[in-house]
Amino acid sequence: MTTSDLDRRLHASVMKREAVKEEEYRRKREAEDEKVHLGFGATEMSPQELRKIVDSDRRMYYRTEELNDKLYIHYKGWKELANLEGWTGLRAIYAECNAFSSISGLSTCTQLRSLFLQENCIRRISGLENCPHLWSLNLNSNYIERIEGLSQCRTLNTLTIAKNKIGFQGVDDLIHLVDTTIGTLDIQDNKIWDPDVVPEVFMRMTDLRVIYLKGNPCSKKIPNYRKGMTALCKDLKYLDDRPVFPEDRRAAEAFNRGGLEEERVERRLIREENNDKHNKNMRAFQDMIDNARKEKREREAMRKEDKFTNETDPVESNEDRMRKQVDKWHKDNAEDLRDTDKERAVRMLKAERERNGGKLDPDSSMEASPPTDDNSKEEAAKEAAKEPAKNEPPERPEDNRKLVYEDIWDDVPMAGGKSTSGGSSGTTAPPPRQPADKVQSSASREVDFEAASQFQGARRGFAFRTGDQGLGYYRDVVSGASAEVFLPWASGEGASGLDSVGQSASTESAVERRVREMQAKLAAGGKAFDPPSRAAAAGSESAGAEDSKPSWHAKYLEKTLEFQEATAAAIEAAARSPADRGGPELGEMD
Repeated sequence: MTTSDLDRRLHASVMKREAVKEEEYRRKREAEDEKVHLGFGATEMSPQELRKIVDSDRRMYYRTEELNDKLYIHYKGWKELANLEGWTGLRAIYAECNAFSSISGLSTCTQLRSLFLQENCIRRISGLENCPHLWSLNLNSNYIERIEGLSQCRTLNTLTIAKNKIGFQGVDDLIHLVDTTIGTLDIQDNKIWDPDVVPEVFMRMTDLRVIYLKGNPCSKKIPNYRKGMTALCKDLKYLDDRPVFPEDRRAAEAFNRGGLEEERVERRLIREENNDKHNKNMRAFQDMIDNARKEKREREAMRKEDKFTNETDPVESNEDRMRKQVDKWHKDNAEDLRDTDKERAVRMLKAERERNGGKLDPDSSMEASPPTDDNSKEEAAKEAAKEPAKNEPPERPEDNRKLVYEDIWDDVPMAGGKSTSGGSSGTTAPPPRQPADKVQSSASREVDFEAASQFQGARRGFAFRTGDQGLGYYRDVVSGASAEVFLPWASGEGASGLDSVGQSASTESAVERRVREMQAKLAAGGKAFDPPSRAAAAGSESAGAEDSKPSWHAKYLEKTLEFQEATAAAIEAAARSPADRGGPELGEMD
């Protein structure tokens, strides 16, 4: 035996052992793949799994299988559609995204109307012989190569079979559609390459109204695809996501007859017809308006010569007849139209007004709803007429108060005929102010005490306490004019300005205390009481005497000295007559 023979035998032995190993590995791999394929989804479509679906949602499913009209078994990973013998009342099955290789198990589902089997592994259409009422069938994204098995579905209207492998055999793969009643066909993204499917199949489908053909090779081979499809399929209403209008059909048929020139003539004719139709409608509308105006003029002219009016005319018009019928109907059905809740609310509001003296309780949230019919409106008007005038809110008194502003920089004459302008004097008196005795007399006329057994809330200008007249609300004499509105430089009724500062008891006590302090201070220093005079002001203004107009600082100093003099005069008056608390008025201190 030579070396070459030994090498060949050794090589053959090694190849034999390797072939055995490869065969064993292939069998193990196939067994493992089969196991994985069989166990895909971990379960099979068994009665127990269907029972779990029923128990998972009691609001959607009945425990009695034949009572259910829909079944959701999508995304389960099941291989076979089976065990539906008890589901005889099903009308819709949602079984997309599984691993069904065929359509089976529907022999008892005779009432089925919708079947959704998209995204499965179906290779052939079958098993629909016992579904005569099937209306919609969805077989998208499967492996179907031929349309068949639909002859028993006499009511099938929608077939969605896009993204399959239909069309390799040309027209033979679609010829079965001629014998169906399909009106909506979605066959896009398939392998249809033969353009003869249009005259051989689609033109012969009498019920076809909607078709999706894009994504197929034949759509590029059909000359003038859209115009050709529109012209050949006479009843087509929708083609590839776009509607087919009557104008588009006429233009397509004209193009099919004589080309582009014929289409242009047809479109021009369509525009003229549309314009004529619009003008005709406008003329008809104008004629209707003219006729109505003419009839109105004739009716008014006849009414002028007639002895009857619209109310006394014995001949009833259509409007009068209809109004009487409506009134009669309201009268006959008054009990049914009666709103008891509204009547009760109105009675409660009326009783509440009577209890409160014509005023509604502010805490009450009940409001009478507006009347909705004629009878309710008349009743509401009568109720409003019966309401007394006291229910109307009282008118607010007119506010006659006014503000008087005095600018300290203007040359306003002060009391005693003095002027704040340098070297000038005036005789005009200041505006009259309300005397203190008048204020006090007007305040005395008001109620100073109101008896109350308990605190009833804060009241403006009063204090709740026990006094000479017992427990109740007493006028707050400490706050003085607090019942009035305090507005500086204000005058008039109801206003309290700086002219009323001297009427406060607390202010008078402060003045007396200030007088005592100043007297004690002067006595300790051995000096007499000497209020400041205008000499200092005159000396301070001597530097600017040559100017005809004083400066703002001179005016400010003049005002300050005026205020000091008035204060000193008030203090002297209080020191001379301590018992007289009225004293000189401090109204000039502003």
